[in-house]
Amino acid sequence: MKNLLKHINEVKSQTKHKLNESKIVSKRLTLSENISEIVNEVKYLKKQNYSLEIVNENLIAVLNQMFQEDGPMFMDTVKNKLSEFLIQKLNLSDFEKGVIERAIGDTEVDDVPKLFTDARFLSKKLADVYKSGFESDYLENLPDFMKGKVGGMLQDGQSQKELEDSFYDLVSPVMGDIGSKMELKMKDIRDNIVS
Repeated sequence: MKNLLKHINEVKSQTKHKLNESKIVSKRLTLSENISEIVNEVKYLKKQNYSLEIVNENLIAVLNQMFQEDGPMFMDTVKNKLSEFLIQKLNLSDFEKGVIERAIGDTEVDDVPKLFTDARFLSKKLADVYKSGFESDYLENLPDFMKGKVGGMLQDGQSQKELEDSFYDLVSPVMGDIGSKMELKMKDIRDNIVS
């Protein structure tokens, strides 16, 4: 009986904590007036260890509210605003600007909050689009003897991972994925100790 009461109290406490956390996240995100402020607020909330699930839920509500005049097209507006924000913050070629626009534009509606909260998710999408864009835009124009070599490099899993890591290093400071960056640093330290 004591275990049951203890469990019920724990569930009540967790529910109350989640509700309070949700209220705080909602209020903080609601005060944001543009995409840049939202990105900064998400960075802060992640740094303060708020639940990403709660941040994502509230992020959708705030973005929906922010772009309600766009009706069902609001997610397209959100994606366009995020693309513009990244392009403005990063010094990129026209090809890379197109990669950002396509990667974000092709993101499923349910995954849009991850673009704000998970720099690794965004980096993977950018690497995938970069690779396919490179294959279609540049590989076709190479001489036959180079197509095989460059095409082989593109199919290499290590090259894909390196491309993802490069994009991660580029967008992470802008998007503020501190936890994952620390994880990568720890992996580098481990790799250096082993080798």
